[in-house]
Amino acid sequence: MNAKVLVVDDQKDLLELLSMALTQEGYIVRTAAGGAEAIEAVAADKPDLILLDIMLGDTSGIKLTTRWKNDAQTAHIPIILLTAKDSESDIIVGLSVGADDYITKPFSTPVLLARMEAVLRRAYPPEPSAVREILSAGPVRLFPAGRQAFVQGSPVDLTGAEFNILLALIKAGGQVLSREALHGVMAPNADEAGNVRVVDVHVAALRKKLGKARHILKTVHGKGYRAVL
Repeated sequence: MNAKVLVVDDQKDLLELLSMALTQEGYIVRTAAGGAEAIEAVAADKPDLILLDIMLGDTSGIKLTTRWKNDAQTAHIPIILLTAKDSESDIIVGLSVGADDYITKPFSTPVLLARMEAVLRRAYPPEPSAVREILSAGPVRLFPAGRQAFVQGSPVDLTGAEFNILLALIKAGGQVLSREALHGVMAPNADEAGNVRVVDVHVAALRKKLGKARHILKTVHGKGYRAVL
């Protein structure tokens, strides 16, 4: 999650569909409609993964793969080729020059996501101490290590107190947490010390920022709040 992906294809509709689908999954997506545009994009900001159509209007995916895999600055970037069903020879050549995987068109989004995740795991194996914890509740995903929150793949800007409250509720696994408990996990603030009702203010702000996902925060009258997982 949160990997930077460059999608290179000269089909505008496919670019838009892939950009939308991958963004919703938390990827940071850029697109290029041709080889020249892709070369500029990689030079400007190296992606973590490239989805590359073999047949482009101004060049071929094979040539681009060869170029990037023979450059020390880009050789480490994994490349998944997007191919037509009848391009077996191109697949063989692409893999021989360094492509990491391929997927034939048409393909389903779940299959593509699974292949991308497998390639990313191989390319960037995490150190045991650096494994990123991901917590979720409905369309909400939290990355505690980076203190990042996403709703349906879009980032949500939370204050420290809001993030801590949301994190505590999701970690509670649906159990009710009292205002006193939630006040204890908030970032220290001298002006709010001892006033547990300030939790209500932060939860109201949190619901507003979560938008369509506000339903995951439930008020339990007389007791506190819980998250709907």
